[in-house]
Amino acid sequence: MQQRIILSRLQVLNRILSTPGIKQSPTFGSHYALRLCSESSKVTIGDVSRQLREPHQPQLVPIGYLQQDLPQSFLKHLRWLLQKDKLGQDVFLIGPPGPLRRQLALTYLELTKRELEFVTLTRDTTDTDLKQRREIRGGTSFYHDQSAVRAAVEGRVLVLEGVEKAERNVLPVLNNLLENREMQLEDGRLLIASHRYDQLLGEHSQEELDQMHLVRVSQDFRVIALGLPSPPYQGHPLDPPLRSRFQARDVSSLPFKVRMMFVFI
Repeated sequence: MQQRIILSRLQVLNRILSTPGIKQSPTFGSHYALRLCSESSKVTIGDVSRQLREPHQPQLVPIGYLQQDLPQSFLKHLRWLLQKDKLGQDVFLIGPPGPLRRQLALTYLELTKRELEFVTLTRDTTDTDLKQRREIRGGTSFYHDQSAVRAAVEGRVLVLEGVEKAERNVLPVLNNLLENREMQLEDGRLLIASHRYDQLLGEHSQEELDQMHLVRVSQDFRVIALGLPSPPYQGHPLDPPLRSRFQARDVSSLPFKVRMMFVFI
């Protein structure tokens, strides 16, 4: 029985490889050299291009991570991030412990001039750390927006490090933000996706939406999650609903010389 199954799979593989219509794109070939072309208004990696815009707050754009001569293995990761960003998809960079995943994300943000909001998830992180905190200033209590809210409203990139450490009470908030682009805030406001807000704006006035405390989530809002595979490393395995929100990428397969280049950044 086992031999019959193996023979059947080999026959299917042989038919796929012998089909003349299936050809590998040269972009994904192992010998294809990617080139990085960065201008003031456009960045191109291989066959993927994206228009750039000047950031509203340049102090939030990472600096000092982009090197002059990036190796091909690193350019392939950057091309993949550029492609997913262009498609409007959130990504999950997974790999062994180390700063490589973070440096890859910050390099991409510097390359594309994207503003950064950073959140480190731990076992002590609660939904308040993602939404709003109540602060007192001048004897008055008010709500202060946290990084996730600021990134969603201002159209920035939210980097979540340590996703495998997220507790169960944080997962519903992340799921709703990733899937529906929605979040209920403590001060009564409701973040909703850009296409839903624009649809409501065609039916109601701006004053009516403000009275309903609706806030538009920018269509440029993206999430880059950084995490470890669990198991074998310590942490919580990602729930299928949360895992399905991301496009995953393994960044652990860089050569040793490339890794050493980023140790001293």
